[in-house]
Amino acid sequence: MRILLLLCLATLMTGLFAPVAGAEPARGAVFSGTGVWIDIWDAYEKTPDKVVAIAQQQGVSVIYVETANAKSKVDVVNPAPLKQLVVLAHAAGIRVVPWYLPGFQKPKVDRRRLAAAMAIGGAEAVDGIAVDIEATYVKNPSLRAQRAAALVAWLRATYPKAAIGAITPSPVNMYWPIFPYDALRTSADAFLPMCYPPRRLSAKKMYDMTVGCVTKLREVTGDQALPVHVISGLAGGLSTAGLDAAARGARDAGANGFSFYDLATTKANGWAALAIWSAG
Repeated sequence: MRILLLLCLATLMTGLFAPVAGAEPARGAVFSGTGVWIDIWDAYEKTPDKVVAIAQQQGVSVIYVETANAKSKVDVVNPAPLKQLVVLAHAAGIRVVPWYLPGFQKPKVDRRRLAAAMAIGGAEAVDGIAVDIEATYVKNPSLRAQRAAALVAWLRATYPKAAIGAITPSPVNMYWPIFPYDALRTSADAFLPMCYPPRRLSAKKMYDMTVGCVTKLREVTGDQALPVHVISGLAGGLSTAGLDAAARGARDAGANGFSFYDLATTKANGWAALAIWSAG
């Protein structure tokens, strides 16, 4: 009886101190490196060969592509080009991560569309998935936060081996009065904050804000090793100095990945800024 009790206690303690699902380093690494972003309104969604050619030319690690949002009429917008994108990108050694913007109004629809996003490559599996947690259609802050956490928890339970990223508003300029950082940390492998300036900032303020995006996220999650992929932007609205400052801020703060939103608005000075981050 005493031996059995000790075994039960050991099992319990192992469960208490086991790493959370979101702490798997190999899954978090999927979101590392530089990236490009494509949304459903972007003509690049229909030209996978051009997207892959640009990514190769610029040394991009990950292509993030939107599959749908809560207001879309279908679960996956432009499914044929997206399937081709996965095949072409993988042949070029580039990862593909689909992302979906849920509304949290219809949880069953949000779950179905995430499942559809996971399947866009058919037999060619995607490398991970990201949930864009920003919509405020649900006005009750507590309910909205609860549903966001529940959706990502469902994704983790349904796809236990998948690399899951949580795309979040900037923690420096957070507009959700309640945000489920702790709950998301137990389900997601990486956080991808949208570190967009609320107005035109000086290069110094842009740098400080970007550093703050990384340090604040690690502070509020209590995880100083949290994988963070900084999404800066909007690329077309930033000066060359602002682009460079964002890249330096993400680099100096120890971000695991860096990108600009989005591919359609990134010009030569944006690619040069990505190279600054990559140079370390």
